[in-house]
Amino acid sequence: MSNWHALNIESDSESDDEIDDTKELQIEDALKLYQNALRLHAQGPAAFDQAAEAYRELFESEIFRYPESQNELRRIELYGPSTGFEDNSLLLNGQQDGVTLGGNAGLGASSSGLYETGPSTLPQILHLSHKNYAQFRLEHLGTRLDDFNVSLQQILTDATAALEHFVQALDKDDSDLDLWRKSAKVGGMLGSKRIARFCLEAVLEGDEEGLTSALALTGLEESLAGEQLVNLVEALNDRLSITLGGLPSGKRRTLSKALKRRLEVFRDVADYEDELLHTEKIPGQGLPQPGKVLLKTPSTWAEVGELLLAHFMSEQYGASNRGPASAIGFTQGENLGTMTEATFEAEHQMHLEPAKAIADSVTTTHLMPTSIAAQFPGLDSGKPTTQPQIAPADPSMTLPSVANSVALPTRKRSGDAAGLQEGMDEGRSGRSKRTRLRESIVNTVEHRESLAGGDAGKQAQMDANLRWEHEQQLNEAQQADDWMFETVGNLFERIGVFNFDRARRMRQEISGSGHESTNGIPREIHDSGDLQHARNDIRAFLDGYSEPLAQLLLVKGNIPMEHGLGDKMWGFNNAGLIAHGGQNTVQQLTAMLSEDGLQAFLSDTNNGWFTLQQTAYDWLCRLLKPMPGSGASNTYAAYRWPTELKTMIVRTLVTFDETVYERARQDLNISIQQEHHNSVEAILRSAGEVAEMLESIFELHLDIYTLIKEPNSGVDAETIASQGDRLQRWAGLAREVMHFRGLSQDTEAVSDELSLRFLWATTFHLFACSSEGSVEAARDGGPAHDDVTQDHVLECMKDLKRVLLDAEVDGNEVSIVLSNNAVMGELSVAVLERQMAKLTTRGFMNGLAVMQGGDAVAIIEGLEPLLLSLQRDERVVLEDDADTDDSPTVDAPAELVRFLQNSSLSVKLVLWNRLRDAYHSIDYQPMVLLCHFVIMRMLMQELISHSTTQQAQRERQTATLKTLQVLKDTTAKILHITQTCENALECIDENQLKWTIAMLSEVLQLIQVFNIAEDSVRVGQSAAPTLATGFAIPSWPHVTATMHDFQVNIWMVLYSLFSEAILQHTDLYPTPTEDKFDFLRCVHRNLGLRNICGASNSVFIRMLKDEFVGMTHVEGYDSEQAQVLYDLYGLNCFLNPSYELIEHHCNHDAFLDRGVAMLAVDLLLVQARKLPIKELVKRSLKDTIEKVHGVVPRRKPSEAIVRNKEIYRTFLRSGINPLDVFNALKGDGNELPILAIPKEDAVLASKGWYFLMGHLSLAKFKVQKRTTVTPTEELDIAIAFFHQDLEYSSQNWETWFRLAQAYDTKVEEAVVWSAEKLNSGMPEIVALQKSAIHCYTMATALVHRSGNLRFETADFMTELYSDFAARIYASSREPFGMLVFANEEEKFLSMPVGMGKGKAFTPLRLYTAWKLAKVLWERALEGREGKWLEWLTLGKCMWKMVSASPEVRGPGKHMVAQEVLAVFIRAIEMIPDKRDSKEKKEPVLEPHYKLVSIVHKMVQRGDSSLQVAEEALRHTPYARQDPFPRSLQEWPGHMLAILKSLRNADKSNWHHRMIARAAHIVYQHPPEGGEPGGLNGANAAKHELTQQMFTKTMVLQVWRPESERAGRHFVYTARYTRFFTRILEQLADRPSLEALARRVRRRPHEIFEHGVVWQEICNAYLRLLRKHGDLSEGLETSTFSNIVHEDFLTRKEPLEKWMQGQDCGVCKALDVLRDVQELKRINQGLMKPGGIDDLIGDAYAFLFASVGKQLWEAERKVKAEEDAAKAALATQAAASAPPAMARNPMMSLNALMNLDGATETKPIMTQPAPFFPPALPVLPSTEAPAAAQRKKIGVGRREIRTCAEACTQKAPAARATAAGTPRAHVVIENNRSVFAAGGNGHSGNDGDRSVAASVDGSLHDDADDESELSDLELEEVEDDGGIEVGTPRPMFPGLKQNSPTTPIGGGAEEGDEQGDDDVEMVETASPSHQVGLDAVMV
Repeated sequence: MSNWHALNIESDSESDDEIDDTKELQIEDALKLYQNALRLHAQGPAAFDQAAEAYRELFESEIFRYPESQNELRRIELYGPSTGFEDNSLLLNGQQDGVTLGGNAGLGASSSGLYETGPSTLPQILHLSHKNYAQFRLEHLGTRLDDFNVSLQQILTDATAALEHFVQALDKDDSDLDLWRKSAKVGGMLGSKRIARFCLEAVLEGDEEGLTSALALTGLEESLAGEQLVNLVEALNDRLSITLGGLPSGKRRTLSKALKRRLEVFRDVADYEDELLHTEKIPGQGLPQPGKVLLKTPSTWAEVGELLLAHFMSEQYGASNRGPASAIGFTQGENLGTMTEATFEAEHQMHLEPAKAIADSVTTTHLMPTSIAAQFPGLDSGKPTTQPQIAPADPSMTLPSVANSVALPTRKRSGDAAGLQEGMDEGRSGRSKRTRLRESIVNTVEHRESLAGGDAGKQAQMDANLRWEHEQQLNEAQQADDWMFETVGNLFERIGVFNFDRARRMRQEISGSGHESTNGIPREIHDSGDLQHARNDIRAFLDGYSEPLAQLLLVKGNIPMEHGLGDKMWGFNNAGLIAHGGQNTVQQLTAMLSEDGLQAFLSDTNNGWFTLQQTAYDWLCRLLKPMPGSGASNTYAAYRWPTELKTMIVRTLVTFDETVYERARQDLNISIQQEHHNSVEAILRSAGEVAEMLESIFELHLDIYTLIKEPNSGVDAETIASQGDRLQRWAGLAREVMHFRGLSQDTEAVSDELSLRFLWATTFHLFACSSEGSVEAARDGGPAHDDVTQDHVLECMKDLKRVLLDAEVDGNEVSIVLSNNAVMGELSVAVLERQMAKLTTRGFMNGLAVMQGGDAVAIIEGLEPLLLSLQRDERVVLEDDADTDDSPTVDAPAELVRFLQNSSLSVKLVLWNRLRDAYHSIDYQPMVLLCHFVIMRMLMQELISHSTTQQAQRERQTATLKTLQVLKDTTAKILHITQTCENALECIDENQLKWTIAMLSEVLQLIQVFNIAEDSVRVGQSAAPTLATGFAIPSWPHVTATMHDFQVNIWMVLYSLFSEAILQHTDLYPTPTEDKFDFLRCVHRNLGLRNICGASNSVFIRMLKDEFVGMTHVEGYDSEQAQVLYDLYGLNCFLNPSYELIEHHCNHDAFLDRGVAMLAVDLLLVQARKLPIKELVKRSLKDTIEKVHGVVPRRKPSEAIVRNKEIYRTFLRSGINPLDVFNALKGDGNELPILAIPKEDAVLASKGWYFLMGHLSLAKFKVQKRTTVTPTEELDIAIAFFHQDLEYSSQNWETWFRLAQAYDTKVEEAVVWSAEKLNSGMPEIVALQKSAIHCYTMATALVHRSGNLRFETADFMTELYSDFAARIYASSREPFGMLVFANEEEKFLSMPVGMGKGKAFTPLRLYTAWKLAKVLWERALEGREGKWLEWLTLGKCMWKMVSASPEVRGPGKHMVAQEVLAVFIRAIEMIPDKRDSKEKKEPVLEPHYKLVSIVHKMVQRGDSSLQVAEEALRHTPYARQDPFPRSLQEWPGHMLAILKSLRNADKSNWHHRMIARAAHIVYQHPPEGGEPGGLNGANAAKHELTQQMFTKTMVLQVWRPESERAGRHFVYTARYTRFFTRILEQLADRPSLEALARRVRRRPHEIFEHGVVWQEICNAYLRLLRKHGDLSEGLETSTFSNIVHEDFLTRKEPLEKWMQGQDCGVCKALDVLRDVQELKRINQGLMKPGGIDDLIGDAYAFLFASVGKQLWEAERKVKAEEDAAKAALATQAAASAPPAMARNPMMSLNALMNLDGATETKPIMTQPAPFFPPALPVLPSTEAPAAAQRKKIGVGRREIRTCAEACTQKAPAARATAAGTPRAHVVIENNRSVFAAGGNGHSGNDGDRSVAASVDGSLHDDADDESELSDLELEEVEDDGGIEVGTPRPMFPGLKQNSPTTPIGGGAEEGDEQGDDDVEMVETASPSHQVGLDAVMV
């Protein structure tokens, strides 16, 4: 079973090696998919669509992507030949899976035992999946033959797909005979007899038996396969196989036709295919007939060869439909010939690129050999292969080499090479958007040119504007170049390097306007030549972009000069190196071959019948045989072939080698045979023609063989051996023809040119095949002649030299030029002497060869002195230091030095590379770096050498581009060394440093040409290179990317050299950091402008990131580092990214590592300090800070940090000592005993990161506009961050300040939206206030001790004082009420009498808190006088101090009231003018109202006279509208007028205090007169409050103004509610009080101290009810204390029935009882129920004593009369009836009858008792018999309340009656007679009731009233008759009918709302309550 381990526990017994079962799971999933597909396959055609989808899902599974899942050939293509999968036995046995899977056998499972149990391993699954799917494809095709019009193409497509899957299945198991038989059938369907025969032969048991086994098979299927194989062999006319197989001549035994059809597979598909083949005209039926293939008419000799080779390749592909022996012809027009134009173009494009590559490799002298394995046919069964490039003469450069991995031949054609785009559909362009846009622009321009003259002028203006825009963008690039090169040049000029100005003026030089003279510039390091030719060549290459030349820059690999040393490097295999010195000059002097004779060749070809091979040979003869009229010269010797022609000739010689050799042999034989039949002249002419051609072919093969043997050619040994055999054959044939020619001439002279060429070629061939010259060849398997020694070769060369000297005429040296041969470019004595000198120095070179890979020290000791000698003699070291004494002493052979001096560049490069490799092997990187620099210097000198500049432009372009490629690779290696080696530049002295920098500046000149061209393309001035089809050239982006990488590497190397220059010349660079910063900044901006800085995997930007770490103090660091971080990771660290950020289009890294995050922390802190925090939260920099914070590393807190946390926690929870607060004002005390934390334990905290994060979170919460309850997660995060910052240090006063603000904001958010926390969570609020005050105290103390003297600090201190004062003042006022300053904690203290327990300090007094707040506000106003709010709050605090009582104030100096007025007047003056504000805002009214209110209070208290009041009120414009009163009697009216003006200004009714103040004034001073606080005042106050504050539904419409303190809103709502309750009680307005109580009870979180307010409302309402019912207190006790309990029980029942049957308004006491019961229900224990229970008891006692007594007496009389009547009847019946047995009276039915209220006897009316209903009769009372025993006296209160509760409910009969009748909305009997208190009487008409509508609210009530109605719901009342929706009814029934203020005929709005609320109350009532209320409602 599985073992489960905890993630946080590491077991020692657990192994580090975990089992990876991913592969097993994937195989299991694939097995499930296979079984599902197999199941659907087996269900037949109905499920084939689902099966197809299942198979698709199966082949998309992961197992088919495994390397072992691929076939063998595919694995070799992808992973090479050595991938570890050769052991197929292991693969087939499934041992690699490690798991055995179960499954069912497939449809195509083999009969072998391996698959009897279904697939169990990966190979089995793969085998069966491919096999079954192939069979499914064919079966699915067979089911569609009848229903769909299946075409032959579809059949071939499905058959091809099936065959591919069969092949995949056979690759996994080739022992499945059934699978071979099916594959043979499918191969036959595809028309491939080769496949069919191969598969049928595989059916045989042994491959060695061949056809013989087919004749002796015994099984049915095997017999059928054998018979099919025999028929196939006969059809192929393979008589040899039939003969060897022993096929009998007589009649064979064959299977019956029925049995054959039974055994035949895929019969229906094959039959249908045969029908289509017979009915349709299928191309290719029958054997193709010979015909003439017409090719496109060529225009050059090279194009002829290209067409012939293309046609040959098409025949190999099977694209030609002509039969054998077809002739070749050339069209005289267009679209003629058997090959369609599309076919020809496809073939032509396919082979065009390889042809050009071969031309470059053969004819260019600077190209290294590459792989040409595909040039030699026959290696792949006649299939065409890709032909790479043949090596050139000069191995110093190279072309793109073919990878050394084994690649299988493929028929896939390159869409890039053909100029096609993949995925193009008909009618839909696949071109890029840029190409389409360019074409649209061209079309637009053409259209504009066709417009009239007026439009042409407009177009010219638009074009001028476009050119101006382009020039502006190019000027921007030029300015960046000027800045960069000028800055860098000035830095390097200090050490004497002046080469950077030339690159800056490159754009002007290219445009022809920048020919500035540099004669006046002192150049210690200057060009040894001019790079003008190189720059022009690069410009020409970019203007006429060439794909082959572009490939020179894209080649990847090592430097091509890295050869092995030895004979091969120095022998004839490097003849190109020998002839290098004069080869280019010779090519310049040789004329180019013209196209003369081409038309004659085409005509001769068209007029005859020549096959492809004959045409190719004839074409070679025209070029290699002597030309008519030229003597013995052919085009090979007399002219210089174009590159394309040389390529085609070489390819033709290799491709048609057999044909050419046989034809050449025939021609030679014909000439020999005609020796005795023709004249001497004819014989000489014939022999000369044949000899000229064969010698030329021999030399070309020698050229090929020599070049492919180069080490870097990439040619395999087999190819080299094949070419060596060809060379040997042609050498023999050339020897024969030269021998025949000599015999024909009958002379022994060998001084003619052809003989000298033959001797030279033979000598070179001899050395190439010798043992010394074939070291590499012999090792690679090439031919070697061990009997040819070096001495023999040297003697041959001496003989050849003697022959050359003898051939001199008149002292002129013999010099034969062969411009078309890289090996034999020049034949002269000088060249031969160089070769001989090379052989004589072989000892030294062989020593190097022996040391290759051996002792590196020996190599260094042998090579380094020699190379230093060469460097000295060639004056590589500067002349001004040539006479120094420290020049190295070199001991090298003079002959060897002279030889190397005369050697080519490649020899020197090889030696330097060998020295570099030696140093690399001993891992001494400084010398490796120096060797790289020397090599780059030599290459750059070669570019400006005379031999290079005198070459043709094509050759110069090739040399320049290849040099750039070598420099690029070398620079990359140099950069790697400088980055990985600390002392990489220690071997570079001052002089080497100078010429290295100068050399790199020259390289930058060449790169600048690319930059200028790319700038033009980037701005749109010119278009990128395109193909002829209009599509973009695929290599152009790669070339630009390559140059970008090169340029970036160059600048990084230059920066390393600049750093070294600073170290070597410290006196020249007094500010090295600033100089480095300037260097990097200008380069970064320049490269970024061109989108180059991100090249080479952003290595340059990463270097900038690391370098800028030590440059934080440099001006401009922040912007540059921000740009670097954005380029690398996309981090936007800019303050203003809209204009600071520059998009460099770099590829951002997907992940941000922790090291970079810490680096970004420093930059972000610097950037964040530049912005106010309110601005920071609005910038994108905030998002970057949060992103970085998610990555920065966090360390585990140390023990000291944990201890500090506990200290802070204890401090914030402790009480507030007033002494600490007062000391903080002086900057004393308030020091915590925290431990010091090392900086490394809190890196982020020490930087201030946590403070920034906390401040940011706090600001984010404060700046958002909050209109409802907002989550406080941001505040909690801010508090946590501030605590983390304090863990490191407690001396940061701003951290304490912001932490206090966070706590303060949390307090505000907790009390600003709801009073819930104030009513139920005050301890939490007090704790938050305590923490805030502690933090404010610490901040105040620290700011005095350690505040920075900055301008911002003063603003922060002002804010600190203001917030601290506001916190203290708010905590002293309601709703907080000084709770935070309380000190209830007692500690053990040392007292005068000893140790005792007491309070540590005296809590802060209320007046002291106000005084402290005043001081803090005064300090805040010293730095911020313009804030009116501070003046207003200061005035409020001062007024509280003035109006405080003597007990609160205590002794001391008291404040004068006039000082308070001055503060409020100052607040009014500080109010900003509305005209200065651009936004429409509400007027600021708080200071005006507060001034008016304070003046009114002062006048009322007598503290101010009217004159002083008038003077104060003049400062508010709202008091100037009415005349000022002259007496105190007029004062209230004046105050009301001012308040009215203020309220009119308050359009949005925010300021509720004005309304309340006006209500209090009219309450104390009624406008209509009366006593203060009387009824008139109450009515006036009610009117004032109900205008805007209280609606008719008692909704309190009070909003919180912006400047109001948090929590005060709910204090005001409580005050207003209490005041309004007192008014309603005074007015006896029970309906309004009822609605107010209902509203207050439902909104507990809208009023502060909700329980106290609710209690006051309930008490007022109880007093109104008691007064309404005239119920005295204590009535319950007096009534039930002396009554007998049995009498109570007897008397309560009639009362209960009566009460349940009465409606509202019948009896006041009953109405009161019901209303009190409802009040108790909605109270739900919120208020103590004592007063409610007392009123319930008193009301029930009153009803019991009055109505209950009368009912009880009447019932007694009725029962007495009934008993008497019954007794009389019984007596009469007993007298008349016979005597009978006495009956038990308990059995009488009368005992079971309920006669209550059922009598039909009309009640007897008596004198009505008080409160007795008139409808009930008063019966004479009867006395009950005295009890025989003592009775219980008194009734309990609980029983009384229970009885009272039951009495208030409706009777069941009434409820049943109501259920059967329609229910009225609210029926009120308005004219009902009601008993007065103590009165009697009844209505005149019993049962008559007048119905009136209930009172509704006004339609013009506030919208908030309507919103409250939506909260109510109706109730479903269950009745006897079912479920019925209850009708809304009042909460307190009976009150509304008698309300004196309820109008008649009101709307329905208020009644509906009231009823809805009652229904809600009923829902919570008990079932008994519900039944009673329903009865009341009815």
